[in-house]
Amino acid sequence: MADLALVGLRWAASPIVKELLTKASAYLSVDMVREIERLQDTVLPQFELVIQAAQKSPHRGKLESWLRRLKKAFYDAEDLLDEHEYNVLKAKAKSGKGPLLREDESSSTATTVMKPFNSAINMARNLLPGNKRLITKMNELKNILEDAKQLRELLGLPHGNIAEWPTAAPTGVATTTSLPNSKVFGRDGDRDRIVDFLLGKTTTAEASSAKYSGLAIVGLGGMGKSTLAQYVYNDKRIEECFDIRMWVCISRKLDVHRHTREIMESAKKGECPRVDNLDTLQCKLRDILQESQKFLLVLDDVWFEKSHNETEWELFLAPLVSKQSGSKVLVTSRSETLPAAICCEQEHVIQLQNMDDTEFLALFKHHAFSGAEIKDQLLRTKLEDTAEEIAKRLGQCPLAAKVLGSRLCRKKDIAEWKAALKLGDLSDPFTSLLWSYEKLDPRLQRCFLYCSLFPKGHRYESNELVHLWVAEGFVDSCNLSRRTLEEVGMDYFNDMVSGSFFQLVSQMYRGSYYVMHDILHDFAESLSREDCFRLEDDNVTEIPCTVRHLSVHVQSMQKHKQIICKLYHLRTIICLDPLMDGLSDIFDGMLRNQRKLRVLSLSFYNSSKLPESIGELKHLRYLNLIRTLVSELPTSLCTLYHLQLLWLNHMVENLPDKLCNLRNLRHLGAYSSDAYDFVNERPICQILNIGKLTSLQHIYVFSVQKKQGYELRQLKDLNELGGSLRVKNLENVIGKDEAVESKLYLKSRLKELALEWSSENGMDAMDILEGLRPPPQLSKLTIEGYRSDTYPGWLLERSYFENLESFELSNCSLLEGLPPDTELLRNCSRLRINSVPNLKELSNLPVGLTDLSIDCCPLLMFITNNELGQHDLRENIIMKADDLASKLALMWEVDSGVIRRVLSKDYSSLKQLVTLMMDDDISKHLQIIESGLEESEDKVWMKENIIKAWLFCHEQRIRFIYGRTMEIPLVLPSGLCELSLSSCSITDEALAICLGGLTSLRTLQLEYNMALTTLPSEKVFEHLTKLDRSSPSLSIGHLTSLESLCLNGLPDLCFVEGLSSLHLKHLSLVDVANLTAKCISQFRVQESLTIARSRQFHLKNLQISHPSST
Repeated sequence: MADLALVGLRWAASPIVKELLTKASAYLSVDMVREIERLQDTVLPQFELVIQAAQKSPHRGKLESWLRRLKKAFYDAEDLLDEHEYNVLKAKAKSGKGPLLREDESSSTATTVMKPFNSAINMARNLLPGNKRLITKMNELKNILEDAKQLRELLGLPHGNIAEWPTAAPTGVATTTSLPNSKVFGRDGDRDRIVDFLLGKTTTAEASSAKYSGLAIVGLGGMGKSTLAQYVYNDKRIEECFDIRMWVCISRKLDVHRHTREIMESAKKGECPRVDNLDTLQCKLRDILQESQKFLLVLDDVWFEKSHNETEWELFLAPLVSKQSGSKVLVTSRSETLPAAICCEQEHVIQLQNMDDTEFLALFKHHAFSGAEIKDQLLRTKLEDTAEEIAKRLGQCPLAAKVLGSRLCRKKDIAEWKAALKLGDLSDPFTSLLWSYEKLDPRLQRCFLYCSLFPKGHRYESNELVHLWVAEGFVDSCNLSRRTLEEVGMDYFNDMVSGSFFQLVSQMYRGSYYVMHDILHDFAESLSREDCFRLEDDNVTEIPCTVRHLSVHVQSMQKHKQIICKLYHLRTIICLDPLMDGLSDIFDGMLRNQRKLRVLSLSFYNSSKLPESIGELKHLRYLNLIRTLVSELPTSLCTLYHLQLLWLNHMVENLPDKLCNLRNLRHLGAYSSDAYDFVNERPICQILNIGKLTSLQHIYVFSVQKKQGYELRQLKDLNELGGSLRVKNLENVIGKDEAVESKLYLKSRLKELALEWSSENGMDAMDILEGLRPPPQLSKLTIEGYRSDTYPGWLLERSYFENLESFELSNCSLLEGLPPDTELLRNCSRLRINSVPNLKELSNLPVGLTDLSIDCCPLLMFITNNELGQHDLRENIIMKADDLASKLALMWEVDSGVIRRVLSKDYSSLKQLVTLMMDDDISKHLQIIESGLEESEDKVWMKENIIKAWLFCHEQRIRFIYGRTMEIPLVLPSGLCELSLSSCSITDEALAICLGGLTSLRTLQLEYNMALTTLPSEKVFEHLTKLDRSSPSLSIGHLTSLESLCLNGLPDLCFVEGLSSLHLKHLSLVDVANLTAKCISQFRVQESLTIARSRQFHLKNLQISHPSST
């Protein structure tokens, strides 16, 4: 196998050096530029051959020494160039000049050597004092490159031989589709054997001696222990048997506090508060588990030696108790030696055996032949034969099969596959990993090695990792065209995902993240020891002086002050857990020597002010303060001219006035990190003259003000904005010209745009909206608070939007319908209409609509021709008023809050309906309701008068709806999957006919529909086979798979049919006053029951088992 130290150094002789030389050329003389160009064109292309030859020769040590010299000179030159650029940026900031950078430039000096040089200017630059150190270092770099010629001659290599460096894979690999389908090969028998044990009866001896029993899967690294454990964990039989399942990755070193938190997080699906006291934390975990019948805990990747501390494991597992015997702990480990506390008998240790040859070959081919189909049958046959030969040499190691197969699938070339056969011992996973690593582009190699900075089992977030790579300068900044560094960095990440260097994990309560296999992590760590170090142990006494990237996983850096202060070349400090140190200790005590820091991610909760000394970190590009209590920022922050990313916590109330000087700033945001460690974006306080931050890629909210420096025109040059943007307080725009000046239409990276008025004051809304023409590439548009009955011209252009998928109208008081041209919304699949009180019709719906939500549109009424003029039906509804009055009075006695909430909602609808009914009596009764809602005390006479007034208005509403002269059916696209109707009027038959055609419907939500008295019959619902529990859903009768039902705000609902055949897990009844106790008693609920403030219901017949909430 190749020398790993040498492999870890080889990127230094890659085109990465050429990129540095290209950047520095702007400060060098023409002669030096030409000399360096000559060297990089003659030396670097041949250096791959030099490395290959040196690995097999006695001169390998000389090559290793040369590479270390080159790497050090590279870093030093990069720092000097960075320092000089800082001075250029500082001068431009002080001069107050306009935008400094174009999108395709990563710095102010990114002119290429292809551009003509002005000889006189370059010679003059050499005389500047600030350039002398840089020129000296570049001369040193040039001399090191010259030395490579001697090394080449020493190895006896002929001139002119060239070996190409690996190049990055084509861009645009989609994260979700680049992964092969998750499939397990050859482990069904092992799975069933483990499942049988886990489900088996607990013996008397086990029940008396332990609260749980253990089972261990033991095998070599890369054998598939974790995959098998996941296969078992997600087996339906296991899900049904254990009411709590928990998964924790231990990875080498047990941390009792951290791993206890992770068990709680897994048990409560993320709901684990940050508690510092271990006793409190373990008591909380014990309380959770004591409520369970049986639990399953998986401890993945346990490392334990006889010399290790048994007491720690006893303490860690002490809270594991449950109501019944039969709880289990499943362990994966490379060793049969396990802590006694796991309670795993020797006969319960399963030695993972090799897979069947046929299954192993199927696994390898699954990865090697994924992607595009091979149409050349001859080539396919040759590759199949070669695959069989490779598989036989892989030593039955699934990880090696996966990594090597994933790399080969990217180049289905017989020569490439034959080359893999010539590798050394393929049965050693490191051989396959090394070969796959060497095939990576050198830039990707640096990014992969950087990941060793995080501990085993770390949850990698793709965006966060890409931001770090960009800040470290790992991402190629040349030839970007119109792409951002982040987009290129995401291509790097996706390339590694498709090569199986990362594995995607999806969790319902945590979203998606990625993990790295332990062997891959070991491999990255072995290659990066000179550059990356994890400070995880208080007993550490020395850190290599070459280290440039440091992660901190201890409570105090102060204990390690002496060794940290010696790390003069440190570029990165990432705090993975909160520090107990004071800020002055960190900045004044340690960071005064770390002036080369580019990345600083802090976590502490004992100070609210960031020191002024932060301004001394001139190279800083990444500053993360989310997990801190910092609420005050010093003015010196505004001198960090290289800063690209600034993430604050939501407590920062004021930003320094000169923050706009940070013209390289690409990402700025405020985030909350709650007690459960979830991070959510929050609005950030406004930035004075934000328009100068032309590199900015995201603004959460922009609030327009009339003050200078906060106007809408500040958005004019922010054309790199992407993602989502909400523009608020548009009433402060002084006219259409200012709206046009914002040039929203040029912001082609925007995907979502919300335009919001907060009051009726200001200029004509239609003129303003006309000037706010959005980019045609939008996928989502929201208009809120718009006060005009006319749409702007661009919303009348049928082909304006290229792919608008979501359209929302909210609080638009004068609009009476949707944009008239159906072609405008032709690609729209999601439509939200909220508080559009004058909306009278719902025509022009997109054919491809799958999600429709209507709320607070009281003039929107749907009734069938058959129901029009049906006097008996109308009077039958009205006759129920007396009975309803008594029930409302009873509810008022129990809890008036329910009545007030429903009444307040309905009052708004009735008030809008008056505009159509023109009835003075209704107006008088509405005044009584209004007075009652304003009354602070519940007076008997007021209560009775309010109920009478409410029912009077309701009767008039029913008469008005059924007395119309023309039917208004609700006709929806047949592909609709989600439907929500709230605070509008739809009759029983109109709903039944509407639902009759929605065969794809999965979710139905009905709220505050006062004209609805009963749900459609079972016959209507029989064909709605896709209704499920994805959200509060409604189904009856034959929908026997229904698990969740929510009825909310249906005061006239009298009954629901076909309940006896349903076995619900979750039931929610909110504000359904007219639903009888007899009807409710038919519900059978297994897990959770919610009846909001309706205590008068008689519930003794409800069948409830294992309720999680009541």
